[in-house]
Amino acid sequence: GARVSLENAIGYAKQRKAFGKVIGDFGLIREKIANMATLIYVGESLVYRTVGMMDAALSEVDKASADALKETRKAIEEYAVECSIIKVWGSEMIDYVVDETMQIYAGYGFVEEYPAERAYRDARINRIFEGTNEINRLIITGFLLKRAMSGQLALMAAIKKLMDEVLSGPSMGDEMEGPLAEERKLVAQAKKLGLFAAGSATQKYMQAIQDQQEVMGAIADMTIETYAMESAVLRAQKLVESKGEKEATLAIAMTRVYLTQAMEKIEAAAKRVIAAVAEGDMLRTQLAILRRLAKYEPFNTIELRQKIAQRAIEVGKYSLA
Repeated sequence: GARVSLENAIGYAKQRKAFGKVIGDFGLIREKIANMATLIYVGESLVYRTVGMMDAALSEVDKASADALKETRKAIEEYAVECSIIKVWGSEMIDYVVDETMQIYAGYGFVEEYPAERAYRDARINRIFEGTNEINRLIITGFLLKRAMSGQLALMAAIKKLMDEVLSGPSMGDEMEGPLAEERKLVAQAKKLGLFAAGSATQKYMQAIQDQQEVMGAIADMTIETYAMESAVLRAQKLVESKGEKEATLAIAMTRVYLTQAMEKIEAAAKRVIAAVAEGDMLRTQLAILRRLAKYEPFNTIELRQKIAQRAIEVGKYSLA
């Protein structure tokens, strides 16, 4: 999978020479390696978190009960959105990793004797089977809205609370303290961006939002990225708590790199939704609110990627140690 492709890419980058030195010494190649390692970390975090929650839910089912099968199905269905998120995010992650592996191999990547060619071909099907990624995006937003309408999910209450907060003009968020405070604050901001966009869309389209697939897809993208962000932060936080901040250095670096990328994607998706549902003065007002919600001090991702790549190249593979 992604780990093997990264290992192959690093191995090739450490021995392939250009302009008198190995290509693994070039900044843009190291950036690719860092991005690949970061996505693997986030992907693991998504899966570990979701499987952990599902295991906890299934452990509550009485296996001896006559309704055991029904309760098991209900427990699994509760995480349908998270499973769709993993399917979409994971398949697009492996696509990115094998594509960058191909880029590092350059022309040799197309030759069957090299591993990049097979990995590239094999990865493409993942975005199609088990429900295309387009279908899964509609499932994500559709399930959330369905649960909100039925009262299972307090989505509308959260949207109303945010709208009230926006209208009252507060500082747009409470100050956070402790390990990864800035990272946790970014996750909170990402949630607000998603709620703001979803609230604006549902206010305009109401039930007819189901017919607005592009808007549904953009809301799904924000949901996916926010869940991935939070999963990465929670894992890094656990590592800090169990091993200390020094031992969690790489996890924190990867988390910060990903949060920066994800916030850019979330803001872009929110803009697409806002531009679709508002115009004129209302559009300008909503864009001003969006800018406030998306405001944050960026991390030095160039330096962070250099650290991530350096360690990956040293050990020849993905590593958090």
